Amino acid sequence: MKASTRSLVFAWGQLMALTASMAFAANALTQSRPGAVWLVVIAGVAAAKARVVLGFYLGLSRAPAALAGFFAAAVAVLALVAASFLIFPTPAHSAWPQAVAQTFAGGNE
Repeated sequence: MKASTRSLVFAWGQLMALTASMAFAANALTQSRPGAVWLVVIAGVAAAKARVVLGFYLGLSRAPAALAGFFAAAVAVLALVAASFLIFPTPAHSAWPQAVAQTFAGGNE
């Protein structure tokens, strides 16, 4: 096996291990939402996956400044997404019918 193929297979193995750990952290077998600590763990694992993709598959390990910039951007996006999950714990699609029902409950009498 060539060295480039070996490194891609190694990166794929890392991504599979990180995906399994993310599924464990998210408790994927249940319908419950993860708590704040697990949400940070999930964001950290997603950042590690982004680092693997940027470094191995996109070849940015040969350009450290570009790798650092793109990784910082990915971490910033992940932080925004994680913060939005913490700030707005109820999904909009499940909260909207309840709010509409409460608003119009008194108007149909």
